[in-house]
Amino acid sequence: MLQWGDETAELSPLEVLQAKHRKEKKDLQAKLTSLRHSVAKDDKKRKREVTAEIEKLENDLKERHKKELAEFERNSPKPEPEKVVAEVDAHIEEQEKHKVPRISKAQRRREKKADDNRRRAEAEKEDKQNAEFAPGRLERAAIEEVLRKRGLSLHEIPPDGDCLYNAIAHQLSLIGMTSAKTSGADIRRKAAAFIRSHKDEFLPFLTDRDGSPIDEFHFEEYCGLIERCSSDGGEWGGEPELRALSSSLERRIEVIQPEGRCAVFGEEFITKKPITITFHRHAYNLGEHYNSTDVLLTS
Repeated sequence: MLQWGDETAELSPLEVLQAKHRKEKKDLQAKLTSLRHSVAKDDKKRKREVTAEIEKLENDLKERHKKELAEFERNSPKPEPEKVVAEVDAHIEEQEKHKVPRISKAQRRREKKADDNRRRAEAEKEDKQNAEFAPGRLERAAIEEVLRKRGLSLHEIPPDGDCLYNAIAHQLSLIGMTSAKTSGADIRRKAAAFIRSHKDEFLPFLTDRDGSPIDEFHFEEYCGLIERCSSDGGEWGGEPELRALSSSLERRIEVIQPEGRCAVFGEEFITKKPITITFHRHAYNLGEHYNSTDVLLTS
């Protein structure tokens, strides 16, 4: 496996520095995400402290990078003007040769949808061929044992990218909160509506698929991705959406983990029957997956 230094062996000194800065930014974002997730939902004092700490860490890194770039420029030999002009002209000419039309946002969305559908179809086909995949089988057995002790059984949800929302919809129909016609799309809209109406509460903890924080400019886009089904380019659900749904439905949501741990959202709603779903890491080639549960039938 290549180390970071090996990857930059053939780069110019400036490109090496820029690569170093990109890695440091990525490492910082991972640290900031961890900090955001360490704050309890109702701990406003800690939230302010973490927000201030995050701002300081970001500013410190930005200032250090600025100084390093300035020092690099001071110590770098100044190129000859004629040579610079020739290199710029050659670069522009090369870019023109390979110039491609700018893709619109709508076109990117259509391409993402087509790519997601293709990958989903390929993964589902592979899943059928590898139904006895060992890690998934062991994981399922462990989860089913936890459920059995609770008097529950596993209820399969299709691995279509909407599994979290479809699992919640199934649970709501079991406890009589909704009709059997309530769909995962309805649950998606409910989650998006709650996050929109509680922007200040959720925004500091939202990240995109690369783990980078969502800013105010991209907040509405994030909510739109929650609303859309996966087949239409929507994003999969996770912890923020579980928190939103627990608060919106005023129900405790219990997520049974592969190792037997139970993640709980909405502990304040302890007097009501909980929503119980399961989380799988290895069940399908598509990646992480949620199933629902049902009452265990005994003979």
